[in-house]
Amino acid sequence: MSYGKIWNPANAVTSTRLLVLPVVVWAMATHRVVLALVLLIYSGVVDLVDGSIARYFRCAGPFGEMLDAISDAGLFLVTLVTAALTGYVEVAPVAAFLGVGVVNALGRVVHIRRVGRVTNFRSYASESVGGATFFVLVGVLLDFYAETAVWSMTLITAVVVVHDYWRILTLPREPEAPHV
Repeated sequence: MSYGKIWNPANAVTSTRLLVLPVVVWAMATHRVVLALVLLIYSGVVDLVDGSIARYFRCAGPFGEMLDAISDAGLFLVTLVTAALTGYVEVAPVAAFLGVGVVNALGRVVHIRRVGRVTNFRSYASESVGGATFFVLVGVLLDFYAETAVWSMTLITAVVVVHDYWRILTLPREPEAPHV
């Protein structure tokens, strides 16, 4: 079965992560912690399976990769800003974490310009940090060493970003393998 490049099962599943963001903000702002946690866990599970869905239906592509990255960034940005604004965590560690995130995003832009097309950078360290960030968000909501968790993730993410920049700037400019 053939699916379009943009509208396909994997992108539909990934898109639901963006659709739950307003509900996450509302749940956090009104201190409905259980609802916010359920939606964060849902987003984490979808993030784990959307790539497998894309491979199963043979609909993986650059748009889906970007949609997944935007969904990750949107979730982390919206959830952490909401957490800071509603008192779950202090502003300073959130600002530092988001600042490192901006530097990370700029590195992805450099990579796209070097490769010449929109593509996932395939940083396994960055993927691992992204996955661990879901646990940090849960810790923030449960007030479990919130500031320590965000500062720790900021430091770990900064190390990964430095490593990824080294890869981006030193790897040959060969295009990556086409999507299957």
